[in-house]
Amino acid sequence: MKNWIYIFLRNIVNNITISILILLCSVSIYGQERQISLSEALEISYAHNEKIKRYTERVQQKTYEDKAAKGNFLPSINLLGGYTYLSDNMEVNTSQVKSSIDDLAGKYGAAFIGSYGESLGLDLTPEAAYGTIVNTLGQLPAYNLVIDNQQIPTAVLTATQPIYTGGKIIAAKKYAKAELETSEIELKQIKDDIAHELVDRYLTVILLKQVINTRQQVYDGMLTHKAQTERAIELEILPKHILLRAQVAVADAEKDLNNDKNKLQLAKMALRTTMNLSDSVDFKVMDSISYQDLYFDFNELLNAANANQPILELINQKEIMATQSHALEKSKFMPNIAAFGTYNMFREDLPIVPPKFMIGIQAQLNIFNGFKDVNKLKASKHLQEEVKNAKAYASQQIKLLVESNYMNTLNQQELYNSQLATVKLAKENLRINTRRFEEGLGKSIDVIDATLLYEKSKIEQLVALDGYYKAIASLYTSIGQPEKIIPIISNQ
Repeated sequence: MKNWIYIFLRNIVNNITISILILLCSVSIYGQERQISLSEALEISYAHNEKIKRYTERVQQKTYEDKAAKGNFLPSINLLGGYTYLSDNMEVNTSQVKSSIDDLAGKYGAAFIGSYGESLGLDLTPEAAYGTIVNTLGQLPAYNLVIDNQQIPTAVLTATQPIYTGGKIIAAKKYAKAELETSEIELKQIKDDIAHELVDRYLTVILLKQVINTRQQVYDGMLTHKAQTERAIELEILPKHILLRAQVAVADAEKDLNNDKNKLQLAKMALRTTMNLSDSVDFKVMDSISYQDLYFDFNELLNAANANQPILELINQKEIMATQSHALEKSKFMPNIAAFGTYNMFREDLPIVPPKFMIGIQAQLNIFNGFKDVNKLKASKHLQEEVKNAKAYASQQIKLLVESNYMNTLNQQELYNSQLATVKLAKENLRINTRRFEEGLGKSIDVIDATLLYEKSKIEQLVALDGYYKAIASLYTSIGQPEKIIPIISNQ
């Protein structure tokens, strides 16, 4: 018994210990920065960006509208029901039809005399019988006929099946399908824009991190130079006013460093907004990127743009919609033919007893409505021409956009390569001037100038590298394939 109690208590202690360790590990992990690659950042943006969510809902909306358009091919079945209570019984006002009733009775009487008068021994001609009956009935007052029913329930089941609508239903279905395709293309366009925005902001964060590293190196170098200058002044090698220049250089370097750190925080905020990432999640991106010498074939890029650019795809759908809109207007000049059927319930309770059911077919054709349909048909024709012109213009603009981004990419590539020699020379110049100052052969101002020159050339090189990759991102976005840059940046 004691052993069992001992084992039970030991298990409880072990479980509590494990739980505490898991909790401590969770707290430790929560406090760490999360490394997010560019591909992961894009997946987060696609899943959480509010603009993408909005357009995703629009796709769902158009999906159900497309399904609804299919219902036009199916019969429409309705159940009509109601209940009516009359304060008084209905009456048929015979005064308005009495002359017709008298005439009808006279004709029936004349026909009867003509057929059976002789056999009955009546010495009366049909004409005389007609006149006698009509004159006699005319002297009588009109009495209303009372329908003894104040409660009238109704229930009718109706069905209508379109047979021919001049192509209206087919055009409406194709139009709805084009709207669905349009919403999907718009979603793709929004995703492309978000991807381009994400890449741009991700690269900006990387650039600022590299710039801050350079600023930090310069700041540390300025501190070292300041310490060396102070030591030289103590040894009376340099005059005291030389220290002021070193102090100013350190203050400027610190100011630039803090300024870029603030820019980095703003850039991370912008990147977080694109991903729609919670403020509680601390993250970091890649520390740096290196140059890759890439080749681009303009004709291949242009062909890809013509095949994948969302703008051109949208215009293609607009062209389909304009064509179907024209077909809808043409259908108004065609007859509408539909079959119908009705089934009456509670027939015996109605004042006039209808048949149990009716079936039939109807055709309707508009003959004149003030030339409205004619003018709308002409307008739809001009809409088709407008879309054709818009497509030709968009093709020209896409070609210009691809060519512009292509040239910009080549220019940024050339600019970066031109910076290589400049940075190398500036770095060597800084090394020489620093060594000369340490050996007492150079001036402090030469070290400071060489440091600032190196800093300037190095940052310009980083900016050129950032511009190079951002130009590539814009180039891929212009051909409708913004995600192609991700493996280029990630595989470094």
